[in-house]
Amino acid sequence: MKILLEDVYKKIVSFLNKEKVEYIIIGGIAAGILGEPRSTCDVDIDILLPRDKIGVFIKKLKEDGFKIEEQKCLKRAAEIGVFQIGYGGFHIDFIIASIELEKEAFRRSKIVELYGLKAFFPSVEDFILLKIVPGRGQDIVDIEKAILRHRDKLDTKYLMGWAQRLSDEAQDMRIYNDIKKLIAVK
Repeated sequence: MKILLEDVYKKIVSFLNKEKVEYIIIGGIAAGILGEPRSTCDVDIDILLPRDKIGVFIKKLKEDGFKIEEQKCLKRAAEIGVFQIGYGGFHIDFIIASIELEKEAFRRSKIVELYGLKAFFPSVEDFILLKIVPGRGQDIVDIEKAILRHRDKLDTKYLMGWAQRLSDEAQDMRIYNDIKKLIAVK
């Protein structure tokens, strides 16, 4: 039986819901829900999990049938707060929440039903902010699509406040200026 990305999504969301792990779906899948559907080959998930619980979390994932290089995952989680697992030829990227914006995104998350499963997704504003931080080409396209789709409902005060805060923390006005320009285009 060929495993599809939909199967991977359902498997990991079912696991996270069963384990009661705090998470939000981000990346290409969230772009399709909050902006415009596009092709993606993975599932990206931001998790709120204490670092001392990562080892147990990884063991449970392995027991549930996910392909895991345990030591590599533990090392990457400790060093950079990101690790990757596999399932059926696809990969799942985990980002361990570490900044205040991510924690706020968890508080403001929305439940969305996709493929018959309820899962946690960021608000459109938090999706935009999480995408603007790395600011890669695809991230900007995803942001533009989300802004177009939600143009009349965006909380621009929230967006600009966080953009200013993130720029101040980075000592780089790129984030603020990019958000300001993207919102103006709407």
